[in-house]
Amino acid sequence: MDETFEKVAAWCKPTMEHPLAIVLGSGLGSLGERVRVVRHIPYSDIDGFPTEAIPVEGHSFTVLVGELDGVPVVVYPGRVHMYQGYDALQVTSLVRHAHKLGCRSIVLSCATGAVGAIAPGTVGIITDQINLTGRNPLASPAGVAAAGLDSPFVSMAGAYSPYLSGLAREAASELGMELAEGVYAGLLGPSYETPAEILMLGTLGADYVGMSTVCEAIMARAMGMEVLGITLVTNKAGCPGESHAKVLGAADAAAEAMQALALATIRRIGA
Repeated sequence: MDETFEKVAAWCKPTMEHPLAIVLGSGLGSLGERVRVVRHIPYSDIDGFPTEAIPVEGHSFTVLVGELDGVPVVVYPGRVHMYQGYDALQVTSLVRHAHKLGCRSIVLSCATGAVGAIAPGTVGIITDQINLTGRNPLASPAGVAAAGLDSPFVSMAGAYSPYLSGLAREAASELGMELAEGVYAGLLGPSYETPAEILMLGTLGADYVGMSTVCEAIMARAMGMEVLGITLVTNKAGCPGESHAKVLGAADAAAEAMQALALATIRRIGA
C-alpha cells in the first residue's frame, strides 16, 4: 500500500504544482467517466477510511487519478456520511488523502434541499456554512494530529474560497447559467428536515441544507486547502414526500448543467 501511494504521489506532484481534488456528490457522479485515468486507488487503501463501508446508491469507492480536460485531478466518486455511523475523522479521510497527494484546492460537491426560494434543479455555490451536525473532525487529539496541527482552534472565516467561487461565477456567466449562491447548513441526518426545522434554518440564514460537506470543509481549511463548494438543489426542504430516490432522480435530471459548470470551473482553476 505504501509503495503504491508513493508511486501515485510521485506522478501527481510533478504534473502540476498542485493537482485538484474533487469529491463527487449526487449530480456529478458521471464526471468521473470523463477522467483520463492513469491510476486507480481503492478507498480501502486510504488511511482512516472505514474499510467495511459500502457506497450509497449513486456513489463508488475507487479514487481516479488522472486528467480532466487537461487538468491533473484526484477524483473521489463517493463519500461516507456520519448518518451511516461513521465519525467526523472517518468522513474526512478523503480530504487528508488528497492533501497527501499534493492537492491544495478541493471541490466539494453535494445535493441539497432548498431552505428558501431557490428552485429545485438549480446549480449553486456555497459561500459559507453552518455546522449543525454536533461533530467536528478537530474535536479530538487524533483529529488534530491527523490534520498536522498543534492546536484545534482553526479560523473558519473565508471557509469557501472567494477566488474559487469567483471562477465558478465566471464559468456560469460564460455558460449563460443562472447560479445560486448561499449558506449551507449541515445536519447529521439521515431523516429529512421537519417544516419547523426549515423555518429555524431560514431564520439562521441558511439557503441550502444537506447531510455532508461541513466536516470536509473544516478539515480542508485546517490543512490550508482552498475550498470550492458546488451544490445541486434537488428538492424543497421540509416538504412532504421527500425520499432518497427522488433526490437521486432530481440530481440525474439536472446533472448536465451541474457537470457543465464543474468542467468550466475546473478548466479555469487549471489555467
